[in-house]
Amino acid sequence: MRQDVEFTTRDGTVLRGWFFTPSAVKWPYACIVMTHGFTGQIEHGLEPFAEDLVAAGYAVLLYDHRCWGRSEGAPRLETNPFLQMQDTRDAITWLSLRDDVDAGRIGLWGTSYSGGTALIVSAVDRRVRCVASAVPLVSGSQMVRRAVGELNFADHLARLDRAREAEACGEGTQYQQHSSNAETLAFFAKIDVGNTWPNKITVASHAMLLEFEPIDFVHRISPTPLLMIVATDDTRVCTDLQLEAFAQAREPKTLKLVNSNHYEPYIEYFDETARWIREFFQANLPVY
Repeated sequence: MRQDVEFTTRDGTVLRGWFFTPSAVKWPYACIVMTHGFTGQIEHGLEPFAEDLVAAGYAVLLYDHRCWGRSEGAPRLETNPFLQMQDTRDAITWLSLRDDVDAGRIGLWGTSYSGGTALIVSAVDRRVRCVASAVPLVSGSQMVRRAVGELNFADHLARLDRAREAEACGEGTQYQQHSSNAETLAFFAKIDVGNTWPNKITVASHAMLLEFEPIDFVHRISPTPLLMIVATDDTRVCTDLQLEAFAQAREPKTLKLVNSNHYEPYIEYFDETARWIREFFQANLPVY
């Protein structure tokens, strides 16, 4: 069963999403928290993963990040990974206080940008019993340098500074196109059936991206069990960086490689990806 839910963060922001519960399992449930990536919303390919986990007996909380989709927050269309991490921890708190959730059996599932936030949250919050991170962003600074190129990097930083100055001078929140990348546009053309993806984001989101370094936290995840799913041809968040992060993580850890680009695990390789995630949670988050 899927129901609309909302919860309030410590700073008073109301986050909204879907809470899925299994029909064949008695509560209190083992529960998994799921969130999307940089500009994604809950309807952009994650519901099938949630339904697969529900069929295996798990409850699932799937919610939109602050400033996106159904959730509150300003400025709109801003991705602040540091606030998103705190929001995930508030989601865990909200779940742990529900009568129908077992506070001792809460897992975390993140993908792409939220795959990175999931790595950090699981490194610092021991309430997370296990974490699955699919095609995660592990180093914002290195990814941006590669995407922009060293010759253009100084100009990129200057553009970010100009946006900050414009906002300070009262010109309002500065926005930019999220992506012109062919892979990204092709993915959202397939997945955005409700035409809810704006392909727009605050410039400040890109500035914060340069400060976001999950790779610095992965060695702290242990002893929490970790699953990383890495695409072998990931040019969006860089395959080699993900493998470097996995190498720095300590046991217990599991690596699965999918022969795909960054986006294909959501659709073309869904069965394989969903099975790996389901089996990981079944091994580390028991359903009674």
